[in-house]
Amino acid sequence: MTDDELIDDDPDSSPAPTESEILDGILIDVDLNPPPELSRCPNCGGPVSSVTSRGPADHTAGPCGCSLTPGQVKRL
Repeated sequence: MTDDELIDDDPDSSPAPTESEILDGILIDVDLNPPPELSRCPNCGGPVSSVTSRGPADHTAGPCGCSLTPGQVKRL
């Protein structure tokens, strides 16, 4: 097999992503039906699937984007 045979130049040969968005060329999975065991955001009540920490007191819930205190992060 040659290197040319390994390259797939047809972008339509891949299946289209389902329940995903493409934002600035980055594929982002979107969970439209999160499982019931996810924690709830203490600020808005939405499901929390991730927490981003940018310092000891700077935390953000995802996907809602609400700010969280260190105490709220511990309770999640």
